[in-house]
Amino acid sequence: MIEIRGHHLLCAVTFVGRGYSRRFERDYRRVIARMNDNEEMVIVGGPDAICASVKDCAGSHCHEERIVARDRAALAAISALTGRMLTVGSRIMPHDVFTARHRAAFRDGTIRAACADCQWSDLCDRIAADGFQTTLLDRR
Repeated sequence: MIEIRGHHLLCAVTFVGRGYSRRFERDYRRVIARMNDNEEMVIVGGPDAICASVKDCAGSHCHEERIVARDRAALAAISALTGRMLTVGSRIMPHDVFTARHRAAFRDGTIRAACADCQWSDLCDRIAADGFQTTLLDRR
């Protein structure tokens, strides 16, 4: 089972292999491969499988309140989009959340309130504008 924090339900749709370090990129690729295999995910309230390689690093933001708030905002937006209340402990299948509708809402900005002030936002804007063509997560 993949542990996933709220805002990573947004980040995963634009992951193209870039990240904080080579180790982070490698580990993230492994998580995306599991998502592509439709391995069940469980929402966690803090560092998750994607954070694993950086959560204990100096300067990591994994536990900061602004990131926890980002998780809450993302879960609220995705809950509204899917019509399913997602909270810590909720289980969800990747193919049920990472849909064309999810990508369209991401591209249109309707589920991106959690992305405010994110250092990756400009990259994600370009990826979404290009139709998610270079992402590693399956485009369903």
